Amino acid sequence: MPPQHRRQNQDYPRRSLESGNRKRAASSGFGRAVRWFIILSVLFVFGGVIFLGVIGFAVVNQARQDEAAPADAIVVLGTAQWDGQPSTTFRARLDHAHSLYEQGYAQFIVLTGGVAPGDVYSEADVGHSYLQNRGVPPENLLSVPIGLNSRESLEAAAEQLIARDQRSVILVSDPFHMFRVKQIAGNLDLSAKGSPTTTSPIRPGTPAEQHYVIREVFAYVNYLFFDS
Repeated sequence: MPPQHRRQNQDYPRRSLESGNRKRAASSGFGRAVRWFIILSVLFVFGGVIFLGVIGFAVVNQARQDEAAPADAIVVLGTAQWDGQPSTTFRARLDHAHSLYEQGYAQFIVLTGGVAPGDVYSEADVGHSYLQNRGVPPENLLSVPIGLNSRESLEAAAEQLIARDQRSVILVSDPFHMFRVKQIAGNLDLSAKGSPTTTSPIRPGTPAEQHYVIREVFAYVNYLFFDS
């Protein structure tokens, strides 16, 4: 066999070995990348579950507290009204605000909530009429019929309150709602305490409340990251 031909035959196993090593190295690198991707994905999911769990605990913990204390104003978060009459849930909030007013915690009540799509009346105006009919003088009531969500409603109310130099407020809503609205109010430079209604049809510990707690967790995340 000619020497040159023998050298080519001798080089072939070496080239095959080098090619195999490169393939194994590439396969090993890809495998490590996949493992790290799986590990990071698991950590991300696990961290997300913990994050949501912490918020859920905060929502439930705040829901069980009544922080009512003397303040400049009581702010009622609006909710559904039916043809000019407050829904059962809204009436529970309004009655609680009236009770706080009667107990002397504040002598000024702010009603919030705009006109929902398809409605004629604003939640704020319906609340204003309801409390006036319950004996609260109109000069002690302020209707702020702006906003289709909690953030928009509180922004409009805060603007009015700060203009009046009234910054300490008692927020009235359903228990599950208190954590988020307190955070929003605090970010609007209001000194806010939460006082949830105790007569809402959405009772503590029921499946209905659990549904709303879960919804509040994601609503707070949406507010936290997207300011909405």
